[in-house]
Amino acid sequence: MNQEKIKQMIIQWEQKFPVNEWRIEGVDLWPYIRIKLYLFLLNYGQQKKPSVRKTNKSIHRNSSGQRYFQSLISIPRSLISLYFFFKKLRPKSIIFFGAHFHRTLQDGLYFNRFFDPMIARHNLKTKVYLFEYEKVFENSFNHEGIIDLHKNLDKYKLLSKIKAKFKFRPKRKQSGLKRYDIFYNDLTNEIPEAVSLKITEPELDKWAIKISNTKNFFLKVYQKVKPEKLLFLSYYGYDDLAAAILAGHELKIKSIDFQHGPQTNVHMAYSNWTKHPENPYNTMPLEYWNWDLESKINIEEWALNTKNIKSKMVGHPYLAYCLGEENNVKSRDFIFFSLQTLTLEEMLPEKLLSVIEPSNSIWIFRMHPRSNFNSNDLKNYLYKRGVSQENYFIQDALKVPLPSVLARARLHLTNFSGCVLEALMLGIPSILIHEAGREIFQNYIDQKKVFYIDVTNYDFQDKLEYLLAAGTSKIINSQKKIVNPLLEE
Repeated sequence: MNQEKIKQMIIQWEQKFPVNEWRIEGVDLWPYIRIKLYLFLLNYGQQKKPSVRKTNKSIHRNSSGQRYFQSLISIPRSLISLYFFFKKLRPKSIIFFGAHFHRTLQDGLYFNRFFDPMIARHNLKTKVYLFEYEKVFENSFNHEGIIDLHKNLDKYKLLSKIKAKFKFRPKRKQSGLKRYDIFYNDLTNEIPEAVSLKITEPELDKWAIKISNTKNFFLKVYQKVKPEKLLFLSYYGYDDLAAAILAGHELKIKSIDFQHGPQTNVHMAYSNWTKHPENPYNTMPLEYWNWDLESKINIEEWALNTKNIKSKMVGHPYLAYCLGEENNVKSRDFIFFSLQTLTLEEMLPEKLLSVIEPSNSIWIFRMHPRSNFNSNDLKNYLYKRGVSQENYFIQDALKVPLPSVLARARLHLTNFSGCVLEALMLGIPSILIHEAGREIFQNYIDQKKVFYIDVTNYDFQDKLEYLLAAGTSKIINSQKKIVNPLLEE
């Protein structure tokens, strides 16, 4: 199912049902449902290997009781830890929300590619907190300003869960979501596998309660920190971030999504929102800060129909930070390939490999931060298909700054990576070789700086070889300014 079809399908449902009225426990539900549905449809029909779950039966038999007992004995420790956590919080102007996979090694420290350039350039260390989810690297830039979100939030959730066991909550009438039952029946009749989304009314009820409860943690944080702005690298996909945004709306703190990749007119987290409540959806940000004009316009097309939502172009801080104001970066004779989370067979098809092996250029394969394979897997795949190790290098995205390498490449190849935008800002030509890339970057393809070659066409190799031979570029660094988030209105 291609992205254009997915977009039209979601828009039709959005128009047919009162999605802007779907709310439980004061939590707007449509952003959660819509984005879950979008991500599901992107992978719909793809075969996945069945996972094998290993269970230790003796542990499994007692795990529920053990977990409950462990929860009880950890209550005092959690209470004390949370008391000191909240006590240590100090007023700050901004709270950033990011993850370890947004970082890369820069001068021996793990550097958040989007937030840390702003912090470093404008001396904001004492004025910000960065809430890091998933995990925290010890040797991170501005480590003293980083807060391990889950280390503290998990303790709060534990106490809330135990407290809820002794709290009576009247059962909600399931008819509260106007025509939702018809929507759900339509969806699951058309796509039976959509039951795996877990968006029945009772399941939405549980989700909304969870978000509402988690919101209270962030309310306490914001009341102590008193931030002017909340900045998120991708507002969707994590329930805890939905709760953080919800708390921001309640306290009238400006919430901002800072662009971290493609935000094109088929990305349904950022495009074609055709129905809105009277006030903005309270699980979505109020502002969107974009790298480039195309991204800004894409969001503006629907944001202008609302009262409060804004879309701005602020540039790409990391490109500016790495390159400074240098306009004469020397190009080298290598080709940069940005890998993704596809299978190796789909990402590096035989037709492409047949061009790599005899080429005179060195190829750099840059691993995706969340890749589902490792460098040895890639080496073995290339070796079995006759690609010599003398022809390429494999690069770890967390260990090598992207701009400093990409800026020196002769060409950039990818299936549909967001590096297309970064290459374009640096004046490096990009070649897209996947249908999804054509869909996502259709507004950027000009056959001058951004090319599309269909890998299924008989003449793919000829066209690719021609572009590889002709591809030259002059670096035009338009990324001189790093936005100051405190001054941006």
